[in-house]
Amino acid sequence: MLLEAHLSDVSSAMLPSFKDCSIHADARVLIVDDSATMRRLIAWHLKSVGLTNLDFAEDGIAALAAAEAVPPDLVIADLAMPNMDGFELCRRLRADPRTADVPILIQTGSDEKEDRARSFEVGASDLIAKPIESREMIARVRVHLERRSLINHLQEYQRRMETELTLARSMQHSLLPHPDTIAALKRDLPLDIASTYAPSIDLGGDIWGIAPLHGGRLRIYSADFTGHGVGASLNTFRLHTFIASGAAKAEDPAAWLAEINEFLCSTLEVGQFATVFAAVIDFAVGEIAYSLAACPPPLLRSGAGAPFRLLSGAGYPVGITRAADYDTVRVPFPPGSMLVMYSDALIETPDPPDAVLSPERLRDLLAETPSAAAALEMMLAPLRQPHLPPPTDDLTVVALSHREATP
Repeated sequence: MLLEAHLSDVSSAMLPSFKDCSIHADARVLIVDDSATMRRLIAWHLKSVGLTNLDFAEDGIAALAAAEAVPPDLVIADLAMPNMDGFELCRRLRADPRTADVPILIQTGSDEKEDRARSFEVGASDLIAKPIESREMIARVRVHLERRSLINHLQEYQRRMETELTLARSMQHSLLPHPDTIAALKRDLPLDIASTYAPSIDLGGDIWGIAPLHGGRLRIYSADFTGHGVGASLNTFRLHTFIASGAAKAEDPAAWLAEINEFLCSTLEVGQFATVFAAVIDFAVGEIAYSLAACPPPLLRSGAGAPFRLLSGAGYPVGITRAADYDTVRVPFPPGSMLVMYSDALIETPDPPDAVLSPERLRDLLAETPSAAAALEMMLAPLRQPHLPPPTDDLTVVALSHREATP
């Protein structure tokens, strides 16, 4: 009764101002002390500034049970308690994923540096000196509840972003040729194809596509936009939508690139562009027509047993200038031929001059490659060495071969 009488005589004007307390009014605070008097005193101070969602425990064991039942937003605990002291309580709370991030304020009358240091070592967020000074305690409680609230908001934002990025990543993967599409093409045309796509982060700026044309021909392309992440990913959606709509009508690869360039020049921001390889394969004639827009040199083998060579050609990246000009090159592509397209991450991992692959090494590496799947594996294997960092750019590799006729 003496405590209650004393508290009733304390003027509210003597308490610290806590005008923005309402943002924490629902915060659950667990007060842990073996002294009932101290528990009531701390509770009175908290209630006086609007914090009324309070739980109580007389020692560390009871505190753990209370925290397990309803995880608190903040814990105020005495250091010296029977059964389980404040040190062990901190350690146990930090070990539980449900309370690992909860602020823990330790109240102690000890001036021993060892005790104070150990408090932080086992997980205390802050110390409150005893005897308790109301203004200091309320200020510390406010700071840690605000910090807790901020962390919760950031974690919720991160969860939302992860959900949205997962959806966006799935949508971007859906732009790539579907396995059913590849299977249908392999049934209708004498081709084998193997590919891989891996963005350097959740979203990337690489895209490739394949589509049949009339007369047993096939269009295939690969594009690599500048940058990474959301901006580059949006550009792949823009390009895919333009191509899928049929707006690019030309069948000649150079004319087709010119249409793509015109569209991107009117769409992309200044400084954004893409490198592109486009080709049309005529399996009946045994010919490939291709055009390049500043992309890494693709590899081509014209017939079984022939050596691979690096394709080269003039051409600005698309999206920079409407004055860009592109050329179409036609070369034989009889049965046994193979085409390999890749983004520059394949030849820039690690960053040059330390890259493990180069166009010339790829050419030599694939000399005896029997199939598209084998070519893909041979190109990726050097990047899987355990000491190498992952690619810092989006990685796309596509290998397509003109299948030999089955007797």
